[in-house]
Amino acid sequence: MNRDLPEVVDALVIGGGPAGLAAATWLGRYQRSTLVVDAGQHRNRFADQAYGLLGRDPTTPAALLADARSGLEQYPHVMVHNGTVSTVHHEADGRFSAQVDGAQITTPRIVLATGVRDHLPRIAGFMDHYGTDVHHCPACDGLTARGRDVIVLGAGDHVPAFASELLDWAATVRIITDTTHDVFDEGQKATLAWHGIEVIDGSAEAFIGAPGALEGIRLADGHVVEGSSVFFSYAHRPTNDLAVRLGCELDDEGQILVNGHQLTSVDGVYAAGDITPGLDLVSIAIGQGTAAGVACATSLRGHGTVERAPTPAPPTRQFTA
Repeated sequence: MNRDLPEVVDALVIGGGPAGLAAATWLGRYQRSTLVVDAGQHRNRFADQAYGLLGRDPTTPAALLADARSGLEQYPHVMVHNGTVSTVHHEADGRFSAQVDGAQITTPRIVLATGVRDHLPRIAGFMDHYGTDVHHCPACDGLTARGRDVIVLGAGDHVPAFASELLDWAATVRIITDTTHDVFDEGQKATLAWHGIEVIDGSAEAFIGAPGALEGIRLADGHVVEGSSVFFSYAHRPTNDLAVRLGCELDDEGQILVNGHQLTSVDGVYAAGDITPGLDLVSIAIGQGTAAGVACATSLRGHGTVERAPTPAPPTRQFTA
């Protein structure tokens, strides 16, 4: 049992990335007791830089999160805990209970900011290059590949469209399907050929060159595909186990559906960041987290903190001017 954790809070934020910390910041500004639980599995934790953030372009992901956590220290109602939420339940009185590293937490509001997990290729040297000259997000890191010969790793119906995004910056784009099988249909092949994107059906075996000085990828047959920048897309899985347990409605990709206030289909449960549909960008995650935090806090308007008022506010409250 973790005896340092509060038993009751106004809001439980699950996930301590940009979306979760943004939500916690605004819950703190509304003076709501808030517990942030962070498992530390942030999607861009391997990236050297995070780009496109107003006023701090670029910055490192670690510095961004460290500064956000430091900023939370001005809000005495907010606590950040490094750990995991193993389960959540919707109680009969409308509240939620969660198990956090052996402690039971009760709360009337939850913000899910659990993100997604990428399927990483098993290629020798991958982790040495990941975040430096190997990336998973064209919008985030495409500009770093300007004028370069880019290799795309991945197989699946989505890969041709993914590879075409790199045409905004790259000199050339080639796809290694990482399989010896023919994976694209005739229409996809024709479109790729029209765009000048070469498809190489072969199994990638190893990265060639030092991190930051990539030379290419060696295939299992010994052939080397030259390139100085790599983007990969195999699959990514929304971390939606808790959302499923709570009964939140999901889209076909497994992401949590929300309204304009980041409220899910379950009253009292909000969601923000990559776990929801839309562009997976840090700046958007921050905005969604802000919206979720404000909506979560204002839904409690007129009710004291849970320590003083054990009866929770209605799960959804709409105020008009």
